[in-house]
Amino acid sequence: NDPSAVELGVKFRADLNGFITGVRFYKGVNNTGTHIGKLWTSAGQLLATATFTGETATGWQQVSFATPVAVTANTVYVASYFAPNGNYAADNNFFTSTGVDNGPVHLLRSGVSGSNGVYQYGSAGGFPAQSFLDTNYWVDVVFTTTTGPDTTPPTVTSTSPVSGATGVG
Repeated sequence: NDPSAVELGVKFRADLNGFITGVRFYKGVNNTGTHIGKLWTSAGQLLATATFTGETATGWQQVSFATPVAVTANTVYVASYFAPNGNYAADNNFFTSTGVDNGPVHLLRSGVSGSNGVYQYGSAGGFPAQSFLDTNYWVDVVFTTTTGPDTTPPTVTSTSPVSGATGVG
């Protein structure tokens, strides 16, 4: 494939309100460099970003966002990743007549919300708004309906009166 730096993405929507906790992509052996996962609104507003670490030479790679992103049911979003050296996985015409329905998440068939299989060339990536032959670039999201309880222990940020104070009422 093309060795140019490129942002590769997929348009999707969920049947339920929930959270996108991360992004996944399928990596071939020649897709090298530091990859960055992103989540966008369909209008191009960046909602989250995270750098992939601990990648294997090939296969599915996954990164989690520092904070899960709340998404609204039946709203189109774009998940993407930046491939600084190109050489990405691609199947032309994949989204022409079908999407991927793995309820509650749906990768959209082209025509549901414009073309699907989106990209943007450039050394810094950017919102992937272009499409070529409804290509599947093998980008996916990690979705959940709940983020679970907050298990972060509390921390003391200040005390009053200060330690050792005298004559305090």
